[in-house]
Amino acid sequence: MKNREQSVIRIKGARQHNLKNLDLEIPLNRITVVTGLSGSGKSSLAFDTLYAEGQRRYVETFSPYARQFMDRMDKPHVKSIEGIPPAIAIDGKNLVKTSRSTVGTMTEITDYGKLLFAKIADLYCHQCGKQVQTDSPFTIWTHLLHQEGEKFIITFPFKFNGLAREEVECYLAGLGFFRVYLNGRKFRMIS
Repeated sequence: MKNREQSVIRIKGARQHNLKNLDLEIPLNRITVVTGLSGSGKSSLAFDTLYAEGQRRYVETFSPYARQFMDRMDKPHVKSIEGIPPAIAIDGKNLVKTSRSTVGTMTEITDYGKLLFAKIADLYCHQCGKQVQTDSPFTIWTHLLHQEGEKFIITFPFKFNGLAREEVECYLAGLGFFRVYLNGRKFRMIS
């Protein structure tokens, strides 16, 4: 029972605005959608009860000095709310609607969704199906060392910037490079 208590927001006796003594459990760490007819209490539940209580409790954690500069928040009309974390709310904007407008774009919640999925998602290659991971020069070198029987060439682009080929080869040879890959062909440099 203890795990269940920690994994839900439990609301008892919500009477805010048009809510009539509502008892409800909302799972935590899940996306929950509140739908219903106009006037059924969606905003009263989401904003005037859940958000107001989460924000009120969060503000109570500040020092009395800091709280004096904030708006006073009234406790919602509810018997009890358990398991509620700090809350944020995203206001809907009155934007010009286009054929590409959605609820997500009009409320700008898609921006938050993009950030959320960028942080928690795992990226997989659409061709081979392997998970994409961050590499360093060391991990790439380690991977290449274990490719038995494979031949590979590590190259980098170099701009001639009007220099003659011999001048470029002389410069690269001075840096310790001995081969040039030019126009799809490999050449041994002149030393």
